[in-house]
Amino acid sequence: MSELNSNRYFSVDVESSGPHPLKGSMLSLGACVIGDTSKTFYAELKPIRKKYDLETIKIGARKLNSLVGYDFSKFNPEEVLEIIKREGEEPIKVMGNFDKFIKENSAGRTPVMCAAPIKFDGAFTSHYFFSLLGYDPFGHTGKDMGSMLAGFKHNLRASLKELGIREESKLTHNALEDAVQQAKEFYVLLYFMGEQDKI
Repeated sequence: MSELNSNRYFSVDVESSGPHPLKGSMLSLGACVIGDTSKTFYAELKPIRKKYDLETIKIGARKLNSLVGYDFSKFNPEEVLEIIKREGEEPIKVMGNFDKFIKENSAGRTPVMCAAPIKFDGAFTSHYFFSLLGYDPFGHTGKDMGSMLAGFKHNLRASLKELGIREESKLTHNALEDAVQQAKEFYVLLYFMGEQDKI
């Protein structure tokens, strides 16, 4: 296989109850294939720990299917975690299904995770993969979209909003919707870089 198409890029977004895997749980996981956003993955997971950060869980829980109809004006983090624990899927099942999704859509190419920021989403997915499956199908690969744009523009203050397709209102904090938004941005970024033929 030529270097031109040796990688398959996946946009990944995580919503959580805490700022990192030791301070909270992954609540939802969304992903899609960059270049074909009709190929998607979405799941809501049972919490693996009771720890949470109030501001993080307020954001991470707001667009969960399992909380449709919940009165967020009376937000109770312990109650929310109990609902998600009851309604969510087992994390080991979710990560196994996600691994299958990655492999099915890689077709022999190297899967590469793309996120914004990859420090957050990558920390959760890698922790869950290693702790539950013993490996991470993304390996040590990963593209931070903000860093790519900053490098391309030679400007550390560059923002993905400069691509012209991100508005703050478009970031819904639904993991799948945000993953699809990121995928569109990554494609535009590759287009500006003249690299769109590599997806």
